[in-house]
Amino acid sequence: MSRIKLLKELGLTSQTMVQGGLSSTTRMCGKPACPCHQDPAKRHGPNLYLTWRANGKGQALYVPPEHAQEARAAQAAWARYWEIGLELAALNREEMKKRWSRAKAKSARQRSA
Repeated sequence: MSRIKLLKELGLTSQTMVQGGLSSTTRMCGKPACPCHQDPAKRHGPNLYLTWRANGKGQALYVPPEHAQEARAAQAAWARYWEIGLELAALNREEMKKRWSRAKAKSARQRSA
């Protein structure tokens, strides 16, 4: 993909991206008499969480069921943002390599003249 297309897509994905992963968990409630404390199959959930690390600590944000699709889309936008960054870095690396090769060739011509 061309640099221009990648930069345009990068701008679009950056509008909705949210860094982190999604995890689904079940939990026991705070009521000791609830069946969730006796039978793991009766635990509450599954509940969706957006997880990330900040300041060296794991963080989590509960995702209400009605916002699950939005959270999935935001996480997918983050994944695409990362992929685009890798593609742009590869293009930048190739451009750098070409510049350095041209500079080396120019320097060699100047020395031989």
